[in-house]
Amino acid sequence: MKNRLGILLAAAGYILIASSIGHADNLVRLFPESQMNGFYGTSIPLEDENGTGDFGSTMVFGFYLDYTSEARYASLHYDTFVQLFTHQTRFDRAGQGQFVQATDDENISPTTKLHVDELFYRDASVVTTITTSDQSPNFNSVLALLLLADDQASINQFNAQLQHDWARNWSSEIAVHQTTFFATGNNSNQSFDSFAQSANVATDYHFSNRFSVGLGYRFYDWRFTFPGQPGEQAHWPFVRANWQATKNLFFSGIVGAVISHTQGLGDQVNPAGLGLISYTWRRGTMSLAGGQEPSLTSAFGTVGLIRGFRGSVLYYFTPRTTGSAGGSFYNASGTGFNGDFASWGLGLSQRVNKWLSLNARFIEIKRNETSSNKFLPSTVGSADSGEWATGDYFIVGLAVSFEAGRWSWR
Repeated sequence: MKNRLGILLAAAGYILIASSIGHADNLVRLFPESQMNGFYGTSIPLEDENGTGDFGSTMVFGFYLDYTSEARYASLHYDTFVQLFTHQTRFDRAGQGQFVQATDDENISPTTKLHVDELFYRDASVVTTITTSDQSPNFNSVLALLLLADDQASINQFNAQLQHDWARNWSSEIAVHQTTFFATGNNSNQSFDSFAQSANVATDYHFSNRFSVGLGYRFYDWRFTFPGQPGEQAHWPFVRANWQATKNLFFSGIVGAVISHTQGLGDQVNPAGLGLISYTWRRGTMSLAGGQEPSLTSAFGTVGLIRGFRGSVLYYFTPRTTGSAGGSFYNASGTGFNGDFASWGLGLSQRVNKWLSLNARFIEIKRNETSSNKFLPSTVGSADSGEWATGDYFIVGLAVSFEAGRWSWR
């Protein structure tokens, strides 16, 4: 993990200092950032039994660095976390969790664009993730899997996408993705890794600036260091469409059949699809996304289908006061593992000035998982009892971010 984090930081540094091929001004900006939250949680840790209520605080310290030129936009984001409790001090931690993300967007030509990003998220606890993440309460599937992992997993993700416009009506893209989960089983002192790789090709025909239809194919390959855990592959041919129905209303969708093969166990065919609807108006935005797709179903080496949805509503009471509501539900089902994750919440934030904002939130998290693999976690719920671990979190906090410096040259 240390080597991987070092490579990530070195790559991000190269992205940020490389010279632009354009002739416009090159601009580098540095934004230190911090977040301070106080909270009360009804279940510390998040378990269906033995969890008790406690007051606590979480703190985030980090920075955001970006680079802009005519041909490129790149950024590096780093945070580390502190977690303290009033009574359950055995869960106190400082500096054990890190978040690192590097991105690079290249305008190779007027018709060709390249996007690259890498994310590393290490050992941030369930409580820290809930009380500090900008994903909450409508968590995405990656954070849902980390929360199901029960504080024992780190993740590294890499994505690269090349897009080209062939003519007025045709465009194509090629993309690659890799996810690595680093995990330690509850019943073992050993660490095990899970690797997910995929490649994607697609071509779209644009009937107008508002409507397009395309065909594509995605290949998945999963490998594990768990003893006796077979590798798996999957093929997903699909059809997709994008439709800007009105100025404010947007739809997108992808649907197809997944043909998966598990070494020594044979083949399966399952439907898969993802959809998104979003609506914007003068005072707010609303979005709903969901579906079913092949995925790692836990941080502990199981593959199957993850299905669910996430939705959110933002309402701008004033230019500085924003209300929010949202939620998500996911079911991760694979060989030897089944997990359910649900969340919902409400929030209110107030931007005091350019660098300070205040917020108050309520978030409820529910989790239920079971496994038949001795290396996988089995501390929460069970298929027989149907018990859910539930935690309610009442959070107040502030966030500080300001531009500490900028450097520009031609």
